[in-house]
Amino acid sequence: MVGVQAFREHFLDKYFGYRRRYVEAVAALAPERRSLAVASELARLGFSFAGSALCAGILWLLFWGSLERGGGFGVWPVASGLLALLSTVFGVLALRSMGLAFADRRGPIAG
Repeated sequence: MVGVQAFREHFLDKYFGYRRRYVEAVAALAPERRSLAVASELARLGFSFAGSALCAGILWLLFWGSLERGGGFGVWPVASGLLALLSTVFGVLALRSMGLAFADRRGPIAG
């Protein structure tokens, strides 16, 4: 389980998670810049979502195209399907984190 926790902390939370500790640190040092910290997180997560959505769209097209060629479930459909699913999950994680950031825009930091 150590590997899963490390993957979550050093990859998923870093790229697709709302970095609330970053916003809290900015709010502690310069409270007037708290809204800018949240806005920067929203921009970063929006970029992550857009990149994931673009990759997912391309990979889903590749998946359906490889199925249409009559190859059945060979290497190409399986590989492109798994990658498309992974890109879709990353997009959903970024979108979920954007929701958390939007919730923190006005009031005190939740959670």
